Amino acid sequence: MGTDKGLIEFQGKPQRQHLFDLLQTCCDDVFTSCRKEQQIPKELHPLVDKYNLSGPINGILSAFTLFPEKSWLVVAIDLPNVSTTALRTLLLHRDPKKLATCFFDPKENAPEPLLTLWEPAAFPLLLENANGGNVSPRSFLANANVQFIHSTETDLFLNINYPHQRDEWIRKG
Repeated sequence: MGTDKGLIEFQGKPQRQHLFDLLQTCCDDVFTSCRKEQQIPKELHPLVDKYNLSGPINGILSAFTLFPEKSWLVVAIDLPNVSTTALRTLLLHRDPKKLATCFFDPKENAPEPLLTLWEPAAFPLLLENANGGNVSPRSFLANANVQFIHSTETDLFLNINYPHQRDEWIRKG
């Protein structure tokens, strides 16, 4: 993208603030995953990456390193259509006996790892996978004992990765 996706304005505020506020409606504590060079305001509770890994696995593992006994509701900053309804659906269908509860993206025919409730039991397995070279949370979910939620809301999984997608998203927002 060439710019911090969290700073894209959506519904009158930066996306990172929008998601932080949204998550506060259903989580006791909310953190903002970031690289050490990112400037995240203290009120958004920055959680700096602790591993030398690229991609979202770093944030997931870093969260578990902070509180390994807690479940982590992970939402990517570039999923602009995440709603209170989607978060509550995820929490309602949670199965704490599984490694995670996640939506299944019908367009990708795969789990959506960045709109997922990760259980503590997943941490050592995710870490083992990452240390073995598999840094794909999607691949992990596809091959693990997880609770899938099938949604007909295909726009829920819209991911903003390119400037033209951002521009279209802003026009609609």
